[in-house]
Amino acid sequence: MFFVKMQAQGNDYLYFNFLENELPKIDFSELAKNICNRKLGVGADGIVMICKDLQHDALMRIFNANGSEAEMCGSALRCVTHILAKKKGQNKIFVNTKSGVKIGEVLKNLQIKVNMGVPKFIDENVNVLNFGGQVVSVGNPHFVTFVENLEPNFAQNFGAKIEAKFTHGINVQFVKIVSKNKVKIQIWERGSGVTLACGTGAIAAVFAAKKQLSNLVEVEMPGGIVKVEFKGEEMFLIGEVNCVFEGKWNLEK
Repeated sequence: MFFVKMQAQGNDYLYFNFLENELPKIDFSELAKNICNRKLGVGADGIVMICKDLQHDALMRIFNANGSEAEMCGSALRCVTHILAKKKGQNKIFVNTKSGVKIGEVLKNLQIKVNMGVPKFIDENVNVLNFGGQVVSVGNPHFVTFVENLEPNFAQNFGAKIEAKFTHGINVQFVKIVSKNKVKIQIWERGSGVTLACGTGAIAAVFAAKKQLSNLVEVEMPGGIVKVEFKGEEMFLIGEVNCVFEGKWNLEK
């Protein structure tokens, strides 16, 4: 199976295009665990299947590095928008996901802007391991906690422990508000562990702090910077994506 490896601020996935072919009858969870292994496989935070959809440009399915299926990924959505826009020769792309239909757009500066919809609070007052925060849904769940000093290893030291306190797991963001126009975050992703970036995590962090922030916020992550924009209740994620390389995975491996 042919794939392209792409990254968005270091959040790297392997993309398999099945727009013109039927999905192979294989266990995608096992494929993700094998191919995403950074020592024994290609290495990635997960895999993304770009599938046919009767009403939209594509259906996107995401499997994390541990084999679990994710509801949504802002980084993957931007990369899929890039792939489809280039293939179809159009700037606006409609992608069906497990958390609804999302719209992606290629901007004049070649950055990708995606409509992430309207996030919502699941719980606005949660305390886990002495970290106070909010649980936010961006199509997938996030625990967002604000800290005065963003220590280098917060995500590594506490991410798994915090996730374990939630029955179905959760993504975790440690957030420092720098100004009304900028935040810094560290990320623990459910199913992938510490990652360099997380699109839905950037949205969740800004949404949780929206009363203290402007309508356009720069989000600095270990792997790079994205922008998050409010338009009414809807939130948009804006940033660069890059192709790393193309490859082929032998299913008989």
